Amino acid sequence: MKFAIVGCNSEDAITFPNHVEVVTTPYGNARVIHATLPSGKEVDFLTRHSISLQEDAYETNFRANIFALYLCGVTHIISISVMGTCDYSFRLGSFCLISDFIDFTKLRESSFRMEHRLLRHAGMDDVFDAHITDVLEQVIEEEKIPYEGRAVYASLDGPRYETAAEARMIRALDAQVLGITLVPEAPLCREVCIKYASIGIIARYATGMDQDVTDEDLLNISAQHKGRALDVALKAIERYTE
Repeated sequence: MKFAIVGCNSEDAITFPNHVEVVTTPYGNARVIHATLPSGKEVDFLTRHSISLQEDAYETNFRANIFALYLCGVTHIISISVMGTCDYSFRLGSFCLISDFIDFTKLRESSFRMEHRLLRHAGMDDVFDAHITDVLEQVIEEEKIPYEGRAVYASLDGPRYETAAEARMIRALDAQVLGITLVPEAPLCREVCIKYASIGIIARYATGMDQDVTDEDLLNISAQHKGRALDVALKAIERYTE
């Protein structure tokens, strides 16, 4: 069993002994940080895409990222993502855990080539692993972090935000949060049998719900809360048992 954390702030956030490996995959190269926790557990880190927003999420090489972690022997992933909400009850800066997704993307390579898939047709039941999610929830509640519960995620292409009409549609389809990072990341993990769970940080309200949110606002909320999300992920890894 080996964990990876995807979406940490930056390499500077990793304070444990570590070394960087550029992993070559059939889909391109990915930069993986191999670290050792104080307990002796080995954990890999991958930053996903630029926190400065200089790279749009649809430009991220999701296939290279996940296949690189697979080649490194990763069996479990906890992702950290900043996202919006179309639910008026969700508070900015609070956390949620993702339980399912609705895919509205259309610009992305969403599957590995057949010769690299462990499953010909990957089932999407429990694509967000229930056991990892349970452990994350325990840590969040013990740490008394503002928590909105488990949520359905609507995945969009970006880089533009959704329209007000699209936000209303997403709410009508019973999704509570929306963003541009978890698909195809989550289903790709299923194709290579990596267990996956996701911490969401609520950083904005959807279009038409509140005032406009700028990129600077998102970066400020990310800077305030991603460190705490990383701490939750690390504590969950320390206590997780199969």
